[in-house]
Amino acid sequence: MQFNYYFLKALSVELSKNLIGKNISAVFSQNKDELILCFNGQGEAYYIKANLDSQSSLLSFPHTFARAKKNSIDLFTEINDLKVVGIRQFKNERSFSIQFTEEYELLFKLHGRHSNILLFQNNTLKSLFKKNIEKDHQLDLNTLDRELDQSNQAIREAEFDLFKVFPTFDKHIKNHLKSLGFYVDPEPETKLTKLNLLLDQLNDSNYYVLKESQGLRLFKPDEEFELFASPRAASNHLARVFFTNHGFSQLKSKLLTQVNKEIKKSESYINQNENKLAEIENRRGYDELANILMANLHLKVNTSAKEIELLDFYANEQIKIKLKPNQSLQLNAENLYRKAKNQSKEIKKLKENIGAKKKVLESLNEKVSTILAIKDIKLLKAFEKPTSGQTKAPLPFMEFEIHGFQVLAGKNAKNNDLLTQKFARKDDLWLHARDVSGSHVIIRNPNGLNIPNHVIEKVAQLAAWHSKRKSDTLCPVIYTPKKFVRKPKGALPGQVLLSKEQVVLVKPERNL
Repeated sequence: MQFNYYFLKALSVELSKNLIGKNISAVFSQNKDELILCFNGQGEAYYIKANLDSQSSLLSFPHTFARAKKNSIDLFTEINDLKVVGIRQFKNERSFSIQFTEEYELLFKLHGRHSNILLFQNNTLKSLFKKNIEKDHQLDLNTLDRELDQSNQAIREAEFDLFKVFPTFDKHIKNHLKSLGFYVDPEPETKLTKLNLLLDQLNDSNYYVLKESQGLRLFKPDEEFELFASPRAASNHLARVFFTNHGFSQLKSKLLTQVNKEIKKSESYINQNENKLAEIENRRGYDELANILMANLHLKVNTSAKEIELLDFYANEQIKIKLKPNQSLQLNAENLYRKAKNQSKEIKKLKENIGAKKKVLESLNEKVSTILAIKDIKLLKAFEKPTSGQTKAPLPFMEFEIHGFQVLAGKNAKNNDLLTQKFARKDDLWLHARDVSGSHVIIRNPNGLNIPNHVIEKVAQLAAWHSKRKSDTLCPVIYTPKKFVRKPKGALPGQVLLSKEQVVLVKPERNL
C-alpha cells in the first residue's frame, strides 16, 4: 500500500517540508531499476531511493548513501544543482512530482510494476528512467489530476459502486471494507458511516507496517504490526523489512540451488555406476571363458585365428570365444584369468564408490532439509560459511603473490616434479634458472591471460634466487608455458625437457 494515493498524499506533505529550498546535487543509478536522488542545502543532505522493479517497487529515504565507484551512471543531468520549489501531489492519482526552478518537474508515476520516473520541462517530456514503458512516452502532465465528487450524495448516486467514486482504492482497502460487512449491509446510512470511518483512518497520521507479510496499511490491521507516525519512517522500515526478507529468500534460493546441483550430480554418478556394475555382473565372466579354453587345450588351433567355437559346458551349447592371434589357447586363457581378477577388483571398487556416494547423497538431502528449516538470515549466512574442517589445506610449495598473480616454487627436486607434473596446468608459465639446479617456479594462469613482462621479470628474479646462481650479478632464466615442458622417461628427479623456451636476464632477488 505504499503506492496508495492516500499514503502518497501524506508523503508529499512531508517531502514539501524536507525538500523545498534544497538543491538536487545528483541523480544516478547503480543497479537495474534503482534510482538514487541526492539533495543538499539547509544544513543537511536528503536522499530518495526508488526501487522500481516488478518485485520491489518501493520508495525509501536513507539518512546516508555511499555511491559505488564503479557501475554507476548519472541520469537527468539537466536538473543538477537546480532548487526544489514545490511538491505536487496529483489529485486522486498515484503520482507526485518534485518541481524545480527553470520549469523542470520530475514525475514519480507509482503504478506498481509499471512505475516510472519521468522528467518534464514546461510540461514537455524530456527523458525517462525506464524507456521500455511505451505509454509513458505519450504521458501528459495536464491529464493526471482527477477532480472527483466524493460526497455522500455522489456515493449514493453511484449506488455505492466505490470504484467509480474512489478509483484509487486498492484491494487491501476493498478487503477491509468487506471484513466490515460493507458490501452486505442493506442500510445506506450504515454503509456511509463505515466508509467515512475508513476515510478518516486513511487520512490520519498512522502507518502500520506488517511484520510477517511486509505490507503497509493505513488502517489498523488484524495482523501483527509496527506503528509509525511519519510516512518517511514507515517507508524506511518497510524497505528494510522487505529487502532483509528478499535477501533472505535470495540467499536461501542460492544455497538450495547449489546443494540441488550437487544432489543431481551425485544421483547421476550413482545411476551411471549402478548401470555399469549391472552390465559387468550380467556379462559372461572372464573366468568361465578361461575355464572353457583350458578344457580344450588338446585341440590344435590355427595360431592366426581370431576366435574359436567350443562347447560351453556351463550352458550346454556352443559358444564363440575371441582369441588373441599368435597366442596359444593357454596364453589366451591366462589373459582371461587376468581380466577376471581385474574385473573382480573393478566390481569391488564400483560398489565402494556407489556406497560412498550414497552417503554423500544422504548428507546432501539432510542439508536441504536444514536450509529449508532455517528462518533467520544470520543462521543462514553462518550456514553459508565453510566450517573450520572445510578450510583448504596449504599447498606443499613455497607460495607468493606478485602483482596479483599466484606464484609457486618447488622446495627440492622431488617437490619440483610434484609441482610441474601434477599441479601445474598447461597455461601456467613455467620458469627455471638456466643450466643450473634450482626451483621450478610456476605463475598460475587459470584464465589463459597474457602475463605482463614486468610480472615475468619479477618472478624470474625469484627463480634466479632459488637456484645455484643466487649469488651471480645476473642470471639467465628460461620461461615457457607448462604445456611445452615434459619429463623424459628415466630422468632424474627435477629433470625436464623443453620443446620451446624464451630467456630473460635478471638480477637474483628475494625481496619482491
